[in-house]
Order: sequence, then C-alpha cells, then structure tokens
Amino acid sequence: MKTSSFKGLQNVSDPLRLGLEWLVQADNVNVSDSGALSKRDGYSLVSPGAYAGLYSTLDFSRMYVVVSGALRDAFGNTLAVLTSSAPMHWCEVNEQVFFNNGTDSGVILVDGEVLPWRERALSYGAGFKGDDGKDLDVLFGPLPLDTGIIQHWRGRVYAAQYLPQDNQTIVWASEPLGYHLFNYDSGFFMVPGQVTMLAPHPGALIVGTDAEVHVFDGEKITVVAEYGVPPGQHWGTDNARILFWTERGLCSALPFTNLTEKNVSVAPGVRAGGCVVHSGGQKRYLAVLQQGGQPFNSYI
Repeated sequence: MKTSSFKGLQNVSDPLRLGLEWLVQADNVNVSDSGALSKRDGYSLVSPGAYAGLYSTLDFSRMYVVVSGALRDAFGNTLAVLTSSAPMHWCEVNEQVFFNNGTDSGVILVDGEVLPWRERALSYGAGFKGDDGKDLDVLFGPLPLDTGIIQHWRGRVYAAQYLPQDNQTIVWASEPLGYHLFNYDSGFFMVPGQVTMLAPHPGALIVGTDAEVHVFDGEKITVVAEYGVPPGQHWGTDNARILFWTERGLCSALPFTNLTEKNVSVAPGVRAGGCVVHSGGQKRYLAVLQQGGQPFNSYI
C-alpha cells in the first residue's frame, strides 16, 4: 500500500486505525497544500543576548528589539535606555510603534525618534477644569503604571493591568485618537483572570486570558472559549482572520474556530511566539513555544 499525498499530523486517534495519508510524527518537515512532504528550512543564530521583546512593523520594513536593557533598531542603534527588564509589548498606529513594559513606554516614529508616551499626558490637563468643574488631571491621566499588553483597536489604544489579589484584569481604553489620555473614571472594562493577549479584529477586540477567550465588541464582552491563551506575542492575520495560539492549539477569529483540535494535540508551552509566514507560494502560521504544559487530548 502507498499514498501519493499526506494530510498532515494526526495524534488524537489510534494510529492503527488511520490511513497511510496521516502522519503520527512529523519532525522537521513541511506538508504542502497539495500533500507533498519536504524538509523544512534550517536556522542560524543571528544575535545572542538577553532579549525581552521583538517587533516587526506590519509592512515588514522595520524591526525593533529589546536586549540588554536597551531598545534598539534592527541595525543595533540604541533608541532608548530602559529601566525595567519586564517583557515588552507593542502595537502600531499609523506607522508609529507604541511600546510598553509596565514601567518604560514610548512611541517610535518612522525615522527612529522615540517620543514619550506616559509623560506626554502629564503635560495635558493639569491645572485645567472640565465643564463640571473637576480637575481634568483627576478624570484623565497617562497610561497607568503596571500595565503590560497593549493593542490598538477602533481608534483607541487598550492596555491590560492585572490585579493578582483579585485575579482580575482591568483593560484600559485611551480616549478616541487621544492615545496619551486615559479616562480613569469610565474608560475601562474588566475580565476575570490574567489577560495574556489583545488582538484586533474589525468586528471585535479578541481578549485572551489564562483561562478563557473573550471578544469585546465595544459594549459587551462575551466568552467564546473556556480555555486559555499562553502569554507572548503570537497573534497574526491573513487579512481575513486573526490567528493565535491557545492551550488547545491554533485558533482563528472571527467567528471563533479551533483549527487543529480535531487532528492534533501538543503541549501548548508556557510562553509562545507566532506569526503568519508567506514562503514558497504558501501561507503558514508558525508557532514557537517555550516548552511546558500538557497536551489536552493526545492519543499518544
């Protein structure tokens, strides 16, 4: 018996009952859309170091890294010296790259100049009063400290602040097109658990936590999956869907769909990186995992 094409990896069924077109192990190989097997490309070390973040712009024209306490561009030029070694988070607005690790934050312009983000808000509002007579610096303020993940969606920048004592996360929303100002009185929503991902879809902000996946449509938040999302920068888009890694494999939205759980179950990792890769005329989602966790439903 032989087969002329392969369907891919299958490890949630008894391998003795699978056809020859399924693989129970697929190390270092690619499976094409026509079912052909080929050896995957290799890799090489580009630069060693204590990296705390890496970001490529949406048009792939620029890349920024956080390494050894500094924010640098792809050519090694230092753009800013940082005070915290916490993981860096990023989002992009009109070719400007916002960054934040809870302590250090800023905005990188196309020419590499770094503008203050949190400090900019401090120069607005102080000493001014609103129509109700309240000080603006009471109602409005800068990006809150101890926030982590940030994301741009529908003209606002969102930032997640985890409250471990309550096991809840505040998701702050900036003023519309006023990315330096946050309304401390009403500009937020809350979700149970720790937010590990914010991903923008035209229809909703996808909110992944350590226990669930939610979608926020601007007014209400809805649970769409009762399993969590590992921390890390691992969402990508194919211009139609948001693709992201979860504790039960690769998922897409909207609508929310688990793309892999019927065929494959792997350890989800304790941290993940991921992106959509266009190569050889094909489109793939690449997940890179820091080893850890348990497969949800693996037969083997």
